[in-house]
Amino acid sequence: MAVGGSAAAGGGIGCKGRRVNDMIMGGNLGIQTFQEDLRTMTKYARYEHDGGVSYGIVEGNDVHEISAAPYEEYERTGHSVGLGDVRLLAPVMPGKIIAIGRNYVSHLAHSASLVGGDIDLPKVPEPFFKTPSSVVGPNDPIVLPREVTEEGVLVEEEAELTLVIGKRCRRATQEDALDYVLGVTCGNDVSARNWQRGDLSWWRAKSSDTFSPIGPYVVTGLDPDNLLLTGRVNGEVIQQSGTDDLAHNCRRIIEFVSSVVTLEPGDVIMTGTPGEPGEIKRGDVVEVELEGVGTLSNPVIAEE
Repeated sequence: MAVGGSAAAGGGIGCKGRRVNDMIMGGNLGIQTFQEDLRTMTKYARYEHDGGVSYGIVEGNDVHEISAAPYEEYERTGHSVGLGDVRLLAPVMPGKIIAIGRNYVSHLAHSASLVGGDIDLPKVPEPFFKTPSSVVGPNDPIVLPREVTEEGVLVEEEAELTLVIGKRCRRATQEDALDYVLGVTCGNDVSARNWQRGDLSWWRAKSSDTFSPIGPYVVTGLDPDNLLLTGRVNGEVIQQSGTDDLAHNCRRIIEFVSSVVTLEPGDVIMTGTPGEPGEIKRGDVVEVELEGVGTLSNPVIAEE
């Protein structure tokens, strides 16, 4: 019997390195290290097959069913199916989504343009909530509300490293923060800018239905503070940054948030977006790629 991230990743997310090139610079020893890292990674999926929804472990082109969510005690059931024969869903259904604002230096200028003034780098992480009802999975459409078209609202994608919590977390320290993380996935903090700027709160700007795509997998054994994050619209790279450029790294985010809010298994934290996000419109396809995880792809449609 396995116990979610604890068994899969040695009691936490681990600290596996960033670039393949970084790992192979040391020659054969580096290649061996990278291969060992791959063996310690576990890739979890949530999927629909034959009318049922299951969790599973992805190995090669197959997904092997497990008996419970990956952050719970589970066993392999012995059933497997080809990835091509399933519909991938959001890899978890979080009880809450916490997102971090203005967490890349490269994003400050864009943030300033939204409020019409200069913005300093926050001295502490700046969390806000997104609703679980805004979650969708791989290949699900991002649906622009009818009011977006009627009011001429600018909507942008935001590619984000997303943490998935693996066990109950209250008052973590930076030293043990990653022990509470099951793994990482891709996230897209879709944002309606006019509403973000004009409303009293960001409730519809950030939490309209379908405005929180996550997926395609949760992957353990990666260092979340050392991965390459890329955002694309219609195949064009719009955003790209290493997560080592986070103003407040993942350990600090977890420490800060959990000092006042208890994080539960399955909760997710979107850690911020780099650079200048791109506008998305009906007919576009948005991709978020995170090194070691894969690519989250979503078409954009408009509500009729």
